[in-house]
Amino acid sequence: MTLKTGSCLCGARAYEIDGEIDAVWICHCSLCRKASGANGNAILIVPRHQFRWVRGEDQGVTYAPRETYTITRCKTCGTPLPAEADEANIYVTAGTLDTPLGRGVRTHLFCASRADWDRDEDDVRYFEARSTGEA
Repeated sequence: MTLKTGSCLCGARAYEIDGEIDAVWICHCSLCRKASGANGNAILIVPRHQFRWVRGEDQGVTYAPRETYTITRCKTCGTPLPAEADEANIYVTAGTLDTPLGRGVRTHLFCASRADWDRDEDDVRYFEARSTGEA
């Protein structure tokens, strides 16, 4: 089995995933866009038995803006963290992985709700690293 690790920005919370992960899913619904402040939430769907907290399990705070939509964040740094409301699966925020995944995006959800700006312009620019040096 392949072990993947992840954590929040400040390191207060950390987790491990045992086993392969199928791919990344991106939800473009308006709730996920607002929760992330971006074009949506990039998630990994992980069977509950493959996921475990290794540090800071009690350092999360969960918000419920709607009965069917919750957001869990680190109490210290605010990083969006894995959602554990489902009995079968954990929905891991892909950006919190510390180890390479080796997989790409396989599924886009709620594309009809996609923001009109969620596209590249013809003259899009790409930068490989921050000018100050990325960690």
